Amino acid sequence: MDENDALKISRLVALKVKEAILSVPAEKRGQFFAMGKSGVTKLIDKVAEDAALEVLMKEKLRVLSEECGFVGEGDVFVALDPLDGTFNAVRGIPFYSVSLCFSDSEKLKDAFFGYVFNLANGDEYYANENAFKNGQRIISSSEEDFGKMNAIIYYPTKVLPFKRIRIYGSAALETCLVADGSFNCFVDLRGMLRIFDVAAGIYIAERAGALALDENGNGLGNKKFDLSERLNVVLANSRICRRLLELVL
Repeated sequence: MDENDALKISRLVALKVKEAILSVPAEKRGQFFAMGKSGVTKLIDKVAEDAALEVLMKEKLRVLSEECGFVGEGDVFVALDPLDGTFNAVRGIPFYSVSLCFSDSEKLKDAFFGYVFNLANGDEYYANENAFKNGQRIISSSEEDFGKMNAIIYYPTKVLPFKRIRIYGSAALETCLVADGSFNCFVDLRGMLRIFDVAAGIYIAERAGALALDENGNGLGNKKFDLSERLNVVLANSRICRRLLELVL
């Protein structure tokens, strides 16, 4: 499998997930379904996952999904979040996504394709060697002045010098906003992010020129496609990423 195959598969997954979500009445989206591998599974989460797996299980893939854990067999690993931003989807807030990251091993450093699709407005992000939004190449911001920067931070514990701080509730899409330069950085040091939340977005952002570090200043390449994996992430352009880490700690 190569990046072209991965793009075709990802687009079909996005189509099927979007159709499945639209089939669920708004008033039923937030209904409790079951306890999944990662916690509470709402009806809309289950519908999205079933739609994604219907496509992925036709391929030779080892898929790690938020609700069911590992399924399938194959030499290519996929970190799947069938619905990132469940709260937004349930409340009708147009910022929720499906994300897929394809890797030749169970580690993020061997990823070769990332895909994030905004299920509400149709924005499509993906990356192979380069990063793209809606078919156009994107490059992350080169801004180095914190006072001019727009930041996404979960959650500020002190006064920070940024121009503005926002939180939108879908880490996959938020990391893509760094990739396309809409925002200058993304920070989440709560130790709560799962690999499928951000693997695709981080891959896309780094192919757009950004750098992702953990709380110790290390890259994220050795993070595994595993339900137990938790990430702290500081994402920004490479010239200021380490200074940003020092600022927010």
